[in-house]
Amino acid sequence: MNDDAGTIGNSILEDLTRTLLYEGYSLYPYHRASVKNRKPIPFGVLFPGDYHVANSHAQSQMQAECLVTGHGSFSVNISLRFLHLQIIVRHDEGTSIDHLIAAAHSRANCQSFQDGWRTIERRISTGNIRIEELLTGLTKIPIAFDEYVEIENDPGNDDQQQHAVMNAAICGTVTVKATRIENTSDAFLISVSVTNTTPVENINVKTRDDVLLQSFLSTHMVLETVNAKFISHQNPGEEWQSLIDQCKNKNTWPVLIDEKDTILLSSPIILYDHPKIHPQSSGDLFDSTEIEEALLLHVGMLSEDEKKTIGESDEKLRAMLEKVSQVTPEEMVRFHSGLQNVQP
Repeated sequence: MNDDAGTIGNSILEDLTRTLLYEGYSLYPYHRASVKNRKPIPFGVLFPGDYHVANSHAQSQMQAECLVTGHGSFSVNISLRFLHLQIIVRHDEGTSIDHLIAAAHSRANCQSFQDGWRTIERRISTGNIRIEELLTGLTKIPIAFDEYVEIENDPGNDDQQQHAVMNAAICGTVTVKATRIENTSDAFLISVSVTNTTPVENINVKTRDDVLLQSFLSTHMVLETVNAKFISHQNPGEEWQSLIDQCKNKNTWPVLIDEKDTILLSSPIILYDHPKIHPQSSGDLFDSTEIEEALLLHVGMLSEDEKKTIGESDEKLRAMLEKVSQVTPEEMVRFHSGLQNVQP
């Protein structure tokens, strides 16, 4: 693969993965006070294993299996991306910093999202692993992020009001293994599983909302290879169809990204091979199933006070509003049914 092809493939991957990670992150009218935005409702949630034991419908593991073919020695890099929930507790007049931190811990215990929430993006990577190493046994990569509590100034507030931001500690593992396909010299099955092993106290009285802080939200896996290529799950061809049918994909679906088939994205949202973001799209509106023209018009109708409140609640929402404000009337016309000037 030449450098240009690799750059293009990774650019498409970044744009697509960012869009998928934040699909449903916040929906119009984007206010945290809105019923549908009071708590996160993402795709691809991996709950703690303790919670899964008590609630079998709440999955704690995700698994992707795929076929890769390559002559000689080649490497595979597996990366994991997900969102880690943070809750925000607003400052009340006269409240000390210590009380603010204590309030954040209290909210973490009872999972009230009334004041607000946001997320931080997490990334884990195995680095390049030779296929020979993967054939020798399991490769395990730990996932571990500590508890975090910090006092921040409210953006755009002249009174220097503050809020506490907190995320809980989470942990888990990424497990990778490979097996050689029988009667072949250059085909391998690669299996990648992600498991949330975060311990949860008093699990019998915990609800779904209670454990969101300890969950992996919008979990996505990316596999990249050099000197090899992945086999499509949608159009594998007769040679690979029976083997693809035996792949066990759990709570995720792998698709090819680049034209060289060296990048594979496994997402909880089912896509087709070689997906792309439409070049006319104005940016992340967090609702790719909606008509973008309608969303732009709706956002444009928000009052300045509403936009200020939304922007102060989350930097990602603030960036979205700023980008939407730059859409010109001429660009809006192009959104409308794809209208184009027709020569006589």
